[in-house]
Amino acid sequence: MVFNTRFALAEDYDLCQSQVDEYQNNGHILLRNVIPESEVAELRTAVLRTHEALKAEEEDFQKAFRITQNLWEINDTVRAHVLSKRYAGIAAKLLGCRDVRIYHDLTFFKEGLGKGKATPWHQDGHYWPLDTEGCITLWVPLIDCPVDMGPMSFVSGSHLNKDAEHLPISDESDEYIRNLVENENLTVAPAQHMNAGDATFHSCWTYHAAASNTTERTRIAFAIAYYDADAMVPIQPPTNERRAANLARWFPGAVPGGPAATEKNPAVPFPHD
Repeated sequence: MVFNTRFALAEDYDLCQSQVDEYQNNGHILLRNVIPESEVAELRTAVLRTHEALKAEEEDFQKAFRITQNLWEINDTVRAHVLSKRYAGIAAKLLGCRDVRIYHDLTFFKEGLGKGKATPWHQDGHYWPLDTEGCITLWVPLIDCPVDMGPMSFVSGSHLNKDAEHLPISDESDEYIRNLVENENLTVAPAQHMNAGDATFHSCWTYHAAASNTTERTRIAFAIAYYDADAMVPIQPPTNERRAANLARWFPGAVPGGPAATEKNPAVPFPHD
């Protein structure tokens, strides 16, 4: 069983140049069957169990979603997925870099019956403490995720600016980005139905949001954040408290101007053509 799982997670994903172009132009893309169908149930079970084990560290973001982080450090099944050459290969190809490193993983649980409120429009880059444009997040539902369960919407092309960089995820960031969309006539790519194992990839600079979950089930989603393996820690100190906290937590011992490479950030090389 372990052998089969590792083989499936090492198998290359068939990514064509038009998909790479789509990501680089829009800052986001939806890919089908990223997690092999045979592996979804085992990963879902592992994520649920590990989230529960980390319950004391759970964070609730404005009732929009609940997260725990770095499940890969304590669960072997999650580790196999987080360090999967299959997923890392997609991330590196979309970014156009040699290899990627792990920033961290995290759960995104959104309660049903409207209890999981809408996720405000925001830009993840507010939280990322790295000196690189090469940042990308894989987001995957581990159960089928219809539109009314709250998959993500994106603003295409918004990864090319940092207008909302100064704002954490909040009602303020939501209003600010909504105004940008309206005043600058930006294009919103609406949420799409996602089957378990489908995945979106988005830049840390892409504006994104999610509607409330009006179904009867909790949305169970998992994410892996990657960055260009050659990224550096900025010479200048972090510009906000969350970046400072993330730098200390996810890059222990890293020094300003040095490589963003610690024991918490393993590189995941994949075979190159």
